[in-house]
Amino acid sequence: MKYLSKITFSALCAASILASACAELNDPVQFVDGKEVSVAYAAKVVNSEEDADRTSLLLFLADEAASQMSQGMSIPALDEVCESVGVKSVERLFVSNSDMARSRGMHRWYLVSFDDQVNPFEMAELFSSLSCVDKVQYNTVVSRDYGSEGTPYSYAPKAYGEFALPYNDPLLPDQWHYVNNLDISVAETSRSGADINVKNAWKLCAGDPMVIVAVCDEGVKYNHPDLIDNMWVNEDEIPGNGIDDDNNGYVDDIHGWNFLSTTDYPKTISWSEDGDKGHGTHVAGTVAAVNHNGIGVGGVAGGSGKGDGVKIMSCQVFSGNSSATVAARAKAYEYAANNGACILQCSFGLSGGMVTSDGAFDMSYGVERAGLDYFFNYRQPYSPVDKNFAIFASGNDGYHLAGYPAAHRDYIAVSAIGPDYLPAFYTNYGPGSNIAAPGGDASINRTAESNRAQVLSTVPSECPEYRTDYGYMQGTSMACPHVSGVVALGLSYARKLGKEYSYDDFLAMIYTSVNNLDYYIETCSKVSNGINFDLTPYWQKMGTGAIDTWRLFMQIEGTPSLVAKTGEAAKLSLNEYMGGAAANITYLAVEAGEDAYEALGLEEAPFVKNGKLNIRCTKNGSAKILIRAIAGGDVLGTEGVMGGTEFTKEISVLSRETGMAKNGGWL
Repeated sequence: MKYLSKITFSALCAASILASACAELNDPVQFVDGKEVSVAYAAKVVNSEEDADRTSLLLFLADEAASQMSQGMSIPALDEVCESVGVKSVERLFVSNSDMARSRGMHRWYLVSFDDQVNPFEMAELFSSLSCVDKVQYNTVVSRDYGSEGTPYSYAPKAYGEFALPYNDPLLPDQWHYVNNLDISVAETSRSGADINVKNAWKLCAGDPMVIVAVCDEGVKYNHPDLIDNMWVNEDEIPGNGIDDDNNGYVDDIHGWNFLSTTDYPKTISWSEDGDKGHGTHVAGTVAAVNHNGIGVGGVAGGSGKGDGVKIMSCQVFSGNSSATVAARAKAYEYAANNGACILQCSFGLSGGMVTSDGAFDMSYGVERAGLDYFFNYRQPYSPVDKNFAIFASGNDGYHLAGYPAAHRDYIAVSAIGPDYLPAFYTNYGPGSNIAAPGGDASINRTAESNRAQVLSTVPSECPEYRTDYGYMQGTSMACPHVSGVVALGLSYARKLGKEYSYDDFLAMIYTSVNNLDYYIETCSKVSNGINFDLTPYWQKMGTGAIDTWRLFMQIEGTPSLVAKTGEAAKLSLNEYMGGAAANITYLAVEAGEDAYEALGLEEAPFVKNGKLNIRCTKNGSAKILIRAIAGGDVLGTEGVMGGTEFTKEISVLSRETGMAKNGGWL
């Protein structure tokens, strides 16, 4: 996403008002952004007025002043300034008053609202002069920058049989980003396995309704036929009674909240205002469209049709032609934490290069950082991990730096690949980019069906671009929810197994549950929009690799994973997975079930020789096999023979064209 172009403000606050309203105002002695400003302004205003909202300003009050305000006490100097320029309201931004919220200074942030005829720069001058104000932040806005315009699904559904998929959603075979079987109707340069490798993972866990993903985006169409059963519902709120029944600070918030609504109550979540593109609904469908319901598409963590999908909470920060203010975004993060979300799905951000360090972001976007930090550290009681996950799109500028907040060290930044297993032409990459996922790339097609190389998901039929419930989009916006969905599945599986992790440990598992992109970047060229696309800059710059759901599941299980190169006879050492016992183990046999033969394309039985698993996989896939071995001798003990005891160890085998990763996908 990119910032809006610079806004020009009317200068209606006269110098006489400035002088009389506040005796503390210093003489202008410095220049900021080409303007002569006061010492106080230079010291307290943390960001540029460029891209500022015309009707509001953010104040970070001194601690004592904030305490007075929270007790309903007035601050005469602040009141004087507000009255002199016709301020409409001064309201506390965040509702939380916990020790954790206060320790992060959230109680000190206030939103000042005023008429759009007032000049925000001059308002910042006024408020920065007050001793009761420690910082002033312009309420900047971020506009939506889609990778492409959406297009409706208008094809005949593909034949289902050849895909051997576990669910009956008729459009699931068109979702190559879940299961890519080298379908040339998607793209002539499609590669088998250029997906998130979720099919076999679904057999182990398809979701958990306790896991909640907050979609910070356009409003999610909560009554969409493929989403309604997986929407979060605030059970403590009585719909339509105009009362904040659960006392969470929001009236009639049933499926989330519209943080941009200018109406009083109810602040209805919307998805069909002039300018809406169905973006939030599309993203939500990728995370958790209902699986196995006989209609439409599937979702990464959409369940198995038994009410077991993860839940979607709509935290609306874009609406029609209105863009998200930093205040709205910060409030959305806080709301998500307070109401049970453990994942923030955020397909937006600043353009690459606009902010180039964590420190600069923390300073210039202090209020957003406060909201994100609150969410990040707010452990949900149901979660198997001690912190929450904030997942952002890296950006669509084709730039060599990820945009913020994605690039921040505390959050996950997602870059995009196409069905060719190569970087999408639009994706940001390089420093700050942590991991990659399918985002689509129609540029590799020169056919009438080029949209098939984009990501297929749910959309609102009310949007004029679609007039149907399903459509295509592409961008890092589409890659991001794939990672959110995989993380949601991982948390679901950890809950199922009764396991708990530190945030650092689980994050390490996410970043190492990947397939090697550099193999393809190094050995292949790419044509984008009919022009040769130089892949050299992307070498080792797409994060750790392309996310793989099966690998994450195996790490959660504690099941070692070995990677074989598809189409070649492989000899995979078992020693590192058997620990110190490896030198003294006598291997008996390898047991591979029918599922393993099918998933890996095995044409002959695998076996162990000299401590190595000998296996030849003919297709990309993943499966578990059992290694039988003896401890305490060369032969099994029997009634008449002293020998050892048989034991088995479960091993995961992944077949990929890339061959063996350095760590084998195993920590």
